[in-house]
Amino acid sequence: MEIVELRVKKGSDVRTLIKHDENCVTQVVLRLPPVSVIRQACYIFFNGKNKTKIRDKTLYFLTLVNSTDQLNIAMRNTVPKDYEGIAYLIKCCKNDPMTGPLKISSNQERISLSINAVLSLG
Repeated sequence: MEIVELRVKKGSDVRTLIKHDENCVTQVVLRLPPVSVIRQACYIFFNGKNKTKIRDKTLYFLTLVNSTDQLNIAMRNTVPKDYEGIAYLIKCCKNDPMTGPLKISSNQERISLSINAVLSLG
């Protein structure tokens, strides 16, 4: 898993950074969720058996990172056209190690993890 802070300049097209192939998925967001939610999103994305109505895999990953099944809610965390400022690139690959301790620091983080767990059941 890789998280990179990006300085987005006005007129930049960050959509070129958003990708998916059989091994990796990359998404760009305005607000970075907790690492625990990102790790869980990566795990569910590559290991989940969920049948989703979202055909675009990068958008499906965006919903997981934002702990929602509503695409319009997830899209609020994308970089708008002509945005200038900080954004975050999140890249997960199928073979990334998802080990190591995590500290859940807030109830909101716990709720986000729970929502993703429930949504991953289909």
